[in-house]
Amino acid sequence: MSATVPYRVTDLPLTTPVTTFLWEVRGGRVEATGECPACRCVTVRVWEDVQYVTKGPSTPGKYVLDDGAPKYARCLCETWHVDRPAEVEQGCGASFWIALPPRGLSR
Repeated sequence: MSATVPYRVTDLPLTTPVTTFLWEVRGGRVEATGECPACRCVTVRVWEDVQYVTKGPSTPGKYVLDDGAPKYARCLCETWHVDRPAEVEQGCGASFWIALPPRGLSR
C-alpha cells in the first residue's frame, strides 16, 4: 500500500488475469479480495446473486460466475493516491481481470 503511486487510468488486458485473489462466497454474494496489480493496495470486488439490467433483474437463479471466464474489476482501494480527481473516492485508476479459482467456486 503506497500513496506514492499516482492515480492513473490503466486498463490491464484480459490476456493477463490476476490469479492471486482470495474468493469467498457469503450468502447471496461473492467477494474477491486481493492486491491491485497496479498500486499493490488491497482491493475487493463484490458480485451480488441477482444482477440487474436496464429492464429489471436478469434471469432468476442464473449465477453470474458459472461460466469460468475471468471477471472484470477495478481498483477500489482506500489508499489516497496523488492526482486522484475529487469526484473519484477510491482506487488508483487501474482496471484489470481476475481469474476464478482453478476448481471453481464452492457454494
